[in-house]
Amino acid sequence: MTKDNKLQASPLLSFDFYLENYHKLLCNLKKEADLKQITYLLGEEISQENQSLIKNENYDALVVTNLDHSILWVNDGFIEMTGYRKNYALQKKPSFLQGKETSKTIKKEIRKQLNAHHSFDGSIINYRKNGELYLCQIKILPHYSSQNKLSHFIALEKELKAA
Repeated sequence: MTKDNKLQASPLLSFDFYLENYHKLLCNLKKEADLKQITYLLGEEISQENQSLIKNENYDALVVTNLDHSILWVNDGFIEMTGYRKNYALQKKPSFLQGKETSKTIKKEIRKQLNAHHSFDGSIINYRKNGELYLCQIKILPHYSSQNKLSHFIALEKELKAA
């Protein structure tokens, strides 16, 4: 309050509001860039349903694999979450992130759903490059080509907490 008891807006409060909106804008721009890169990689548009999920889901890492489950592309969030460089991850299967604490039941369920061309939504224990465990929420989406044939899988991954 001022001497004459009038309220004034605090510059700090305005800055906090600005930062909150800036973070949302930055996140949306990253998601748009991810979508453009995936579209370029696949050589075709992604289904509206998968586009909507990528735009609206909260994820740290985005991974694209072929039908053999070899990694074709990862976003920058993958590096931050796992500690592995993009070039290291390419052509490897995502299972390279798993270890002795990773549930065999979950691994089997993922294989079952993907072999049936279904999506998978669940959590799994993965390992960072430095050996640290983390709990990862994974949503794996099948991608169908314009000829309606399964061609790739897109995984949205979110770290839930350190395991």
